[in-house]
Formats: sequence, structure tokens, C-alpha cells
Amino acid sequence: MKKTITLLSIAFSIFATNAQTVADFETFTLSTNSAYSPPTSTPFQTSNASFQYSWDNAFSFWSGGFSYTNKNDSVTAGFGNIYGVRPGKGYNASDIYVVGQDRGVITLSAPHNTVNGFYITNTTYAYKSMAKGDMFARKFGDTTGTGSGTTIAQGSYPDFFKVIVKGYKNGVLKNDSVVVMLADFTYTNNTRDFILSTWEYINTSAIGTVDSIKFFMRSSDEGAFGMNTPAFFAIDNFETSATNPVGMTERTASLNMSAYPNPFNTSITVSSQIQGAAIKLMDITCKLVYSEIMSAEISVIELSSFESGIYFLELSSGDQKTIKKLIKN
Repeated sequence: MKKTITLLSIAFSIFATNAQTVADFETFTLSTNSAYSPPTSTPFQTSNASFQYSWDNAFSFWSGGFSYTNKNDSVTAGFGNIYGVRPGKGYNASDIYVVGQDRGVITLSAPHNTVNGFYITNTTYAYKSMAKGDMFARKFGDTTGTGSGTTIAQGSYPDFFKVIVKGYKNGVLKNDSVVVMLADFTYTNNTRDFILSTWEYINTSAIGTVDSIKFFMRSSDEGAFGMNTPAFFAIDNFETSATNPVGMTERTASLNMSAYPNPFNTSITVSSQIQGAAIKLMDITCKLVYSEIMSAEISVIELSSFESGIYFLELSSGDQKTIKKLIKN
């Protein structure tokens, strides 16, 4: 059979794709019922971000930022349970999640520049304080000592507890922000009042490209020294996007190749007249996820276990190659 190779001068312009990364914190190692608590202000790292962690040396306690934990206590009220969350475990019943404090900062690792979103919920400490009240904070919705003697009906005080997520770019605070209601008793219809007790996904992509994000907490229950509501919250599955160059500019020879179906569900069939050509499949971050040498003119590649998304199929022989974009449903 005559083998035909068409020589082309191909200029691949550089284009941008969004590579998504999710930090679920499950790779961190912890002993049973413990938390990240080094006696130094040392941030902890995931593949896509650095999480601020502050330690107060004078009084020996975790004073700010974030800590990852597997202290899955959804019952115990009070300051002694600052790591437990109301749902009991992490998102999707995972073992490890992250607890944060007011004004905590997460700095993205290059090339990640957008926070797509994350799951958020109340800590057990904050939830119990709002639901029942404690020696420092009032029960949400109650008017005892706050709205008594006014026209506000008993149990109808318009309380709220929220997190405002803001982004920084080149050290400058951006105008866009995302508000997360951890509790809301401001509804006219009291049956709609709630204190968040499940994991809720928050889309923060509207903030745009950032170097870091910061969490500002606000409560309707304030005193002379600020919020009375415990300034803690929890997050899980922290998702970011990175803008990666996938294209290239070079003079190459193009090999005749077809790959079908596209989009595909479980497998693709690669057809080429060049036996012995190398097949490489890369994900959207340019990471090699599959390779083989074609032993025939047709090769069927089973990809049912791969995640949905964009892939790049490269066929090469010597200094000749061609690249095809594929989509898995």
C-alpha cells in the first residue's frame, strides 16, 4: 500500500483553556480526631492554593486563617468544638475538610487565577450558638434583650450571619464580591428563616481573575468588641481554574489521522496509514494520560474510566505529528 504523507507548514497559535483543579483535602494525613495545629504560623498547601494559618505564641492557640481537620463532631456546643461541622463530616461524607476564621486568606498558586467555587457550611460551634444562644451570643430570631419592648414580634428579630468573599489582584481589592448567607432570619415570612446545616456549593467565578481571596464575616449580633456570633465557617472541595497555553508555533509535517466519534462517550477509534506511529493523549493541563504505539492502521482506545472534558490527541512519527482536540461527554 502506498503511504501518503502530506507536508504542511502549520502554525499553531497559542490559545487559552481553563484547567480545573479541585482540592478535596483528602490527601492530608491526620491522626484520628485531630486538626492541623502547628505552633508556628505556617500556611498549608494544596496543588492549587496556599491557605493562611496563624498561631498566637503568647496564648498558644490557632488565631486566624484556616486549619484542616477530621474532628467530625456535629453535636458538642461551645468553644471547645471549633473544628466540628453541623453536617457531621466533609462534603459527600468525606473525612477531611477545612475550617476558616474571619478575614482568612487563600492565595492561589500559579498558574491558577480563578476561584470557581467551593462547598461551605456552618461549624457546629457557630450553629449551636445561633440556634440556642450561649453566654456570649443571643439565640437568632429571639427578641429577649434585643427587640423586647419594640414592635418586633417574639422570635422575629431579623438576624443574619454571612460571609463576604472578596478577591485581590496585584494587591488591589477588587470591586466584585460574593455573599454567602450562613443564617438568614430577615424574611417577612418566618418559615423561611434558616441556619445552614448542610454543605452548599457557592459559585465564586463572578469575582474574576485573582491572586488571592479573603473571607469577611458579618453578623447582626454585635457587641462592643465586634461580632458575638462565633466567627468560624467550613469549606470543602476548593475548585480553581488555570489559564494554560496549549498551542505551539512550529513548522511540522502533518500525519493523516482521523479519530472518531468526537465527542465520544466510552472509546475512540484512531485511524492512520502510518503503522508504528506514537499515540499520546493529554488532558486539558497537557498532562499525558495515555500512550501507545500503533501496531495496525486502526486502533481502538478504551476511555470509559476517564473524566468528562477536553483532551488532545497527538499522533507522531519522527519529526512529523498532528494534534486533534477531542471532547468526552
